Amino acid sequence: MKRKLLFLERVLYGNGTEPFHGVFSLKINGDINPDYLTGALERLQEKYPILKTCIQEDEKGDPYFITPENPLPIPVRIAQRNGDSDWIRETKRELATPFDVRQGPLLRLAWIRSEGISDLILAFHHCMCDGGSGLAMLGDILALLDNPDQSIGTSPAFDSVAELIPKEILSNKKKIFKARLSAALVHAGLKTASIFISKKTKPGPRQRDYLINWKLNAEESSLLFKICKEQNVTVNTALGLAFLNAFQAVRGDQAHGKATCPVDIRRYMPEIKRDTIFAFGLALNISLNKKAGADFWEDARNMQTKVSRQMARLNPYEFIMIMEASHSCIHLLRKFLTYGKVGNDFMFSNMGRLDIPSNYRAFNVDTIYSPTVVGPFANPNTIITTTFNGQMDFSFVSNEDFMPEKAALQIKDKAMELLLTLLPSLNPVSI
Repeated sequence: MKRKLLFLERVLYGNGTEPFHGVFSLKINGDINPDYLTGALERLQEKYPILKTCIQEDEKGDPYFITPENPLPIPVRIAQRNGDSDWIRETKRELATPFDVRQGPLLRLAWIRSEGISDLILAFHHCMCDGGSGLAMLGDILALLDNPDQSIGTSPAFDSVAELIPKEILSNKKKIFKARLSAALVHAGLKTASIFISKKTKPGPRQRDYLINWKLNAEESSLLFKICKEQNVTVNTALGLAFLNAFQAVRGDQAHGKATCPVDIRRYMPEIKRDTIFAFGLALNISLNKKAGADFWEDARNMQTKVSRQMARLNPYEFIMIMEASHSCIHLLRKFLTYGKVGNDFMFSNMGRLDIPSNYRAFNVDTIYSPTVVGPFANPNTIITTTFNGQMDFSFVSNEDFMPEKAALQIKDKAMELLLTLLPSLNPVSI
């Protein structure tokens, strides 16, 4: 395999030295067979060819995914498990430890084990795959740990953008012109903005990153789903609004009242399957209404209307064509994202219910913690939520030099307090 990185893959790759990783962590009760684990990772590389690749640059400095003559196996690091909080320390370690991108592979696993209980921590370079891809790989690993003869199918890597975009769109002259014009405008805007960007303020050292994790219990989660449905608002919108309000309450004048929400590109592109390894998605923006009223659900419905309009306008094919016409401004964009003025409060992603069983023959999955992702850009604030076994789980990562952990804990408490006051009584009184 030899494929040039797509534009947004290059953004996430950077120069190959800065960690920009996604991490899935989960707790398993029961026994893990070491031979099954080794075999599972071998089968994973057979299914997903990109897991055998490294990244090398050509004479112009353009990076390519390349399959070496003798691909290296997915490495496994084993550590002793001493308690239920060990996974946080080990997840932060994986987030901060660079991959050897020149050698590959761009995926690794940490096994934090004790008698009868293990934490598995799957780390991947974000330039190779996103959370949806990570979830698919996690499901394959668990299936093979349960039954090494389980069929997990195949998922060939794509060789060019021509395999992602229908020919009638990719060769359309009007769309080509529009993509090139949009790319030129982006280039001009970034070039102008770069004049005013100073490199004096750098992102905080990765040793200062922190991770906060918490859950809503099954009853609270169920009630939140129910009331959102009754109010004609998605859970994603309700949570986003709650966190925006919490940032405003805690950060005051330092809050921007804006957030970015990634959207799974698989919802819009049938060419990218559920288990296709893909690195990026689409995005929409949410913001607080400056004329917001006192009623949370009224504000949420107004936000939902705006979100729905944005969703209807998302066009992944044109988006990718514009990005692929923008390779000349890759360094300008990375400079802007790394050193530019921050304009939003956080990135928020709700991955919804995880389609992974909890019970297997030799073990059960006690919990899957919401994935984490953090990179070298100016704003590291990222909140991700998932639902597993009926419980909503939240992960909040940031950097102490950007926003103190104390403030993040206050934001978490304020957002959850707001949400819980909106739920019907957890203990209704019989009349």
